[in-house]
Amino acid sequence: MTASVSPKARQDPTPAQAEADQRRRRRKLIALLVLAAGLLILILLFGWYLLFRQPINPLPVIPVSQVPKYSTAIYGVKRPVGIAVSASGDRIYVTQTGQQVEGMIFDGSGKPAGTLPWPDTKEHQSSYLAVDPKSGDVYVSDRPAGAIYVYNRDGTYQRQFLLTPSRPGWQPIGLAFDADGLLYVSDFSGPTQKALVVDRDGKVLRVMAESDNLNFPNGIAVDSAGVTYVADSNNGRLLYFGKDGALLGQMGRGSGTATLGVPRGITVDNAGRVVTVDTTGGVVSVFGTYRTGVKTLSPLGSFGQLGSSDGMFAFPNGIATDTRGRIYIADTFNDRIQVWTY
Repeated sequence: MTASVSPKARQDPTPAQAEADQRRRRRKLIALLVLAAGLLILILLFGWYLLFRQPINPLPVIPVSQVPKYSTAIYGVKRPVGIAVSASGDRIYVTQTGQQVEGMIFDGSGKPAGTLPWPDTKEHQSSYLAVDPKSGDVYVSDRPAGAIYVYNRDGTYQRQFLLTPSRPGWQPIGLAFDADGLLYVSDFSGPTQKALVVDRDGKVLRVMAESDNLNFPNGIAVDSAGVTYVADSNNGRLLYFGKDGALLGQMGRGSGTATLGVPRGITVDNAGRVVTVDTTGGVVSVFGTYRTGVKTLSPLGSFGQLGSSDGMFAFPNGIATDTRGRIYIADTFNDRIQVWTY
């Protein structure tokens, strides 16, 4: 009788085969870990951007020859928002956060020199300021009240600045003057937010940006050539307009070569550079002067970073310059005014 043959028993892998299998498993595990780490980094970056609307690619640092340097800080303010400075820098005007909180006046050395009292006992909340180059008067916007108040250089209340004809419900916020004494105002009111140019009698001479879908415009500034710059905060853009009110170009999210998080305060310094505060990024960005035919401003760089030490910012807001190469920044959540010098 022939014996039956059983199936061949499965052989154990050789040591070499086992080591090769382990290497393959390790390679797969490493690849999966690298992929997961990359995905986590992308999720964190995207989450940071959504939360703080901060540029992921900030402007490069300004060359040493052009960067202002931290000089000093002025304390004695609570959550400063807006700031304006006399041309010589001998008067510094600051608005503070909160209802019924008066503005502050400091002298050129940073010592308290007075207040900007409210004209009555109604509820008020100041926003931005501007100094009239003709009279030295200080204009303060009160958006909730739909008003602009005028003080003399020492803080004595003079009058309310009224539009003619009046615009019921208007909400002025950002303020600036040109060399001729025309007032520039960013306005939240109406179905479309906009910017106005107003003469000394309150007559609206020009309306800008009505068709540009502004979203919470804040700071406004004008250069010596009459180009107007508007910080379109919640759109992360800086828009600039010609004397006729036509849009010349824009920088920021989705346009130009620079990115901005939430730009608020804006000014033009005595060298013609456009300087704007990115409140969520905690930096100050600097651009070159607009040139005819060039739609994008030249980004010169940025300075500052998030933090509480000297030269660092915590949700900065307003900005101003004097004629002596100094930049004043309302470092809001650090409760101070920072002074930088070229």
